[in-house]
Amino acid sequence: MGNQRRSRVLPVLVIGGCALVLCMGILLVGGGGAGYFLLRSDSNALPWLQSATQAVAPPADGPRTEVSPTEPPLAIQPSAIAEGQGQPLSGSQYIDDYRFVDDFSSEALGWPVFDDGVTILGYEPDETYSIQITRPDFLDWAYVPADFIVYEISFDVWAAPGNNDGTFGVMCQFQDPDNYYFVEFDLGAGQYQIGHIQNSFVSTLTDPGWAYSSELNGATSVNRIGIGCYLDYVSLYINDQWVNEVSIAAPFDSPAPAAFFIHTIDTADSDGYKVYIDNVEAWQPAQ
Repeated sequence: MGNQRRSRVLPVLVIGGCALVLCMGILLVGGGGAGYFLLRSDSNALPWLQSATQAVAPPADGPRTEVSPTEPPLAIQPSAIAEGQGQPLSGSQYIDDYRFVDDFSSEALGWPVFDDGVTILGYEPDETYSIQITRPDFLDWAYVPADFIVYEISFDVWAAPGNNDGTFGVMCQFQDPDNYYFVEFDLGAGQYQIGHIQNSFVSTLTDPGWAYSSELNGATSVNRIGIGCYLDYVSLYINDQWVNEVSIAAPFDSPAPAAFFIHTIDTADSDGYKVYIDNVEAWQPAQ
């Protein structure tokens, strides 16, 4: 599948102005936590809507930027109630000042639940979380509801059967709509790309742009993705195998949140594109 088939939303989003037309679903996790928003963008949004765009600042007591990667704990036992959600944790769910683990065995950790017929976000009966978009050439994303800056994240992801009408990925160090890093996957094509958007200028850091990975299992098979997203580099693991690491030539000055995103291609049918996410582990390494 060639690049012409995929109308890439991240470059279009930035070059087209990145108008954010909805800010909703404020989630507070942890005492005095920062707000995490579901933000939506349509490449056809009117220019005047750009004035509603709000940058998301890291918590005032956020981490120092000089950190080193570490591994998450091998076993985490639920032992708390998610503050602000009022529900007991279950399964392997866990949250503290530095680690966030969600197997979606309950809704305690507060991912967005939303359905306007275009964007459909929610918990599934099989204890997974899904993101679906039914409109062609459309993007939606939601911040990981952890009350710390996410430097490393791992998760399971797979696409709904029956179509390959979109891409999925992670935005990280999201300073504002014109400044962030991203890792994007075309699960059906077995490809990925890593990029840096700075002052609306898009730099694709993988060579040659979209790169094929034999480690990807296929669109509807479970893929375990691991991403390290620091100010000066981004690393990628797929199914427990190191795949790539890229350096950021002009890194941002301060860290910022991470989010999952999904995008439909311009020829998507009425079912759009849908992915399932499970077993999310996000953490800020020990300092």
